[in-house]
Amino acid sequence: MSAESIPVPEPTPESAAERPLVDLEKLAELMPTGSMRLLVGGAMLISIIASFTEFGLHGRALVGAVLCPALVLLAAIDAKHRLLPNAIILPASLAIGLIVAASAPGAFLTHFVAGVALGGFFFLFGTIFAGSFGMGDAKLGFLLGLALGKQTFGAALIAFAGLLVAALYVLATRGAAARKDAIPFGPFLALGGLLAFFLS
Repeated sequence: MSAESIPVPEPTPESAAERPLVDLEKLAELMPTGSMRLLVGGAMLISIIASFTEFGLHGRALVGAVLCPALVLLAAIDAKHRLLPNAIILPASLAIGLIVAASAPGAFLTHFVAGVALGGFFFLFGTIFAGSFGMGDAKLGFLLGLALGKQTFGAALIAFAGLLVAALYVLATRGAAARKDAIPFGPFLALGGLLAFFLS
C-alpha cells in the first residue's frame, strides 16, 4: 500500500511585477573584482576629483560627481557582463535630475528633452532592429541626456564613432565570422559622455 502523496505546486518564476526595480543583490554579483576593482575604483575617484577641479563648487561639478563615476562603473560592468544595471542608472538619473533642477532650473527642460530624445532613439531603434540596442542602452541614453543637455549629441557621435572603430577592428582581426558578435555599447556611451562632459 503506497503512502498518499501530497501534491506540491511547482515553483513559478518571479513575475516582473514582483521583481525589485533595483536589485542590489544582483548588482553585487556584477561588481568588478580583484585588480579590476582597484582600477575601476581609482578611475571613479579620479573622475570625481577632476569634476570639482574643472568646475569648482558648482552644480555642474555635482552633476559630474554623480555622472562620471557611474559611467566608469557601468562601462566596466557592461564590458564584462553586457548588462547596464538599473541599480546604478536609476539612482544616478534621479540624483542628476534633482541637481540640474536645483542648480539650473531654466535648463532642466532642455536636459530632460535631450534625455528623452536619446533614450527614445535607442529604444525605438532597438525595437525595430532586434539585437541592436537594449533597454539598458536606452536608460543610459536618458541618463546622458539628462546630465549633458546640449552636449548630448556630441556624446552620441563620439560613442558611435568608437563603436564603428571597434567593429572595424574586430572584422579586421577576426574576419567575417565575427560579424554576428555583439559588441557592448555601454563602454562607448560612457566614453562619449565623459569626453563631452569635460571637453564641452
